[in-house]
Amino acid sequence: MFAKERQDQICELIQKQGNVIVSDLVERFGVSIETIRRDLLCMEENGLLVRVHGGAVTASEMKIYNSLPQRKQEHSDQKRELARLAAEFVREGDYIGIDTGSTAVPFAEALKEKFKNLTVITHSAGVFDILKGHENFSVILCGGHYMSSENAFFGALTLDMLDHLHMQKAFIFPSAVSLECGICEYQQELYLIQKKMMECADSVYILADSSKFEKRALLKLDDMKEEYFYITDSNLTEEKSRLYNEKGRNVICGKAAEEV
Repeated sequence: MFAKERQDQICELIQKQGNVIVSDLVERFGVSIETIRRDLLCMEENGLLVRVHGGAVTASEMKIYNSLPQRKQEHSDQKRELARLAAEFVREGDYIGIDTGSTAVPFAEALKEKFKNLTVITHSAGVFDILKGHENFSVILCGGHYMSSENAFFGALTLDMLDHLHMQKAFIFPSAVSLECGICEYQQELYLIQKKMMECADSVYILADSSKFEKRALLKLDDMKEEYFYITDSNLTEEKSRLYNEKGRNVICGKAAEEV
């Protein structure tokens, strides 16, 4: 088989799966690791993919930014699923931070149903509205300038409050995640709050539905660090999940999270 024909087939695979793994390609085409690596290098130089350790992923696409009401309607089942999975990483009595976003509301609802005693720090008015009536929850709303389009608070006053707080776990809802581009966000005002929450926490949990993986947005919050936990829904492909975990990123989805 000529290199061009092999690379065309690799391109079809990566468009279908979102990623390819070197060892699988070696077995599939019956060629050496070095040959596959040369193929991937050539394809990367032509902008067809991005190489990562052990394989390659699709060249990251920009995640389309929609309004909060629109985002609440998009992938709603997946967001409810990953919210329930993320709740498994919370323990009674925890001090946690909750970001704002379209996944924040189902996450807050899952916590309200599951727990009796939590301290919750948030800048989301939506999260506050859901949790404020819980008899044994201590809810701290970090107020400031109100951003009606996102139903959340931002600005210097919000940041100043967070400077005086500590949380065991921060649950962040970015716009996109990518091995190449990292954890990304669109809204500059929210971006600063998210970064501060990540700095204030002992552990960071990134909640993103599967449609946000290998996408990028305008602002980079951070690299996809190995110490972070990445929680998504069961629609993330097995191949992509395996590739992330082989890269040392702790991606938990569907069945894996249920076993925690």
